[in-house]
Amino acid sequence: MSNRDLNGGLCEDYRDESDAKLDALLAAADAAVLGKLTQATDIDAGRAAVFARSVTAEEVPPSGEGDQCQLEWLLPFNDDSLLRWLAISGPGYLPRQLDKAISTIRTMTVVGRALLPESMRAYWGLATDFLSDSSSRLTRLKTGLAQHELTREAALTLQDAAHTGIEQFLGTLHQATQLPHDPQAGRITERLISTGEMLLTLLGWARQSVEQLFADTDHTHHCPTR
Repeated sequence: MSNRDLNGGLCEDYRDESDAKLDALLAAADAAVLGKLTQATDIDAGRAAVFARSVTAEEVPPSGEGDQCQLEWLLPFNDDSLLRWLAISGPGYLPRQLDKAISTIRTMTVVGRALLPESMRAYWGLATDFLSDSSSRLTRLKTGLAQHELTREAALTLQDAAHTGIEQFLGTLHQATQLPHDPQAGRITERLISTGEMLLTLLGWARQSVEQLFADTDHTHHCPTR
């Protein structure tokens, strides 16, 4: 074997050994970082932070201090917020009405889970069940209309069930407000209630849209695209 071949082989061995050491160092560093993150991570707050960045611009407040304040302000809760929804109040906007209702329910779920205290978890768990059921009914309504699968009666049944679910959600939170709680929990609960009441208005528009879509016939219809 020539000196050149010998030197080349030694260089390859050295690189292999160096690469192995580097891989080991990187693996150890990754494990250490993962361990720190596991200890420090608040799962609910993390999910909420990820979701907050995905909310549409119209739902994000212009200012706020701290992550909790930003999350809290994701909830539409007053007449000014309702005015933003008036653009989709007509019967020709059923898909957008359903999308808005579903996304609002998702926002309420994330904010409540992240910000309400442990003392309210029992009430919040029940309230979340009502939100989840309403969201599921609205999703089935939109999908069923789009795929020609629903009669007028079936569509209105799903819409009414979603409406009832939000009413039950509000009833549960109203019961929770009777308990002693800190000012922040009270404020967040009131915002959730106000958002839920706005949602009932939106679902009322959606019901009118469903009725208009079927135009007093029992035949199935395709959900409009705009």
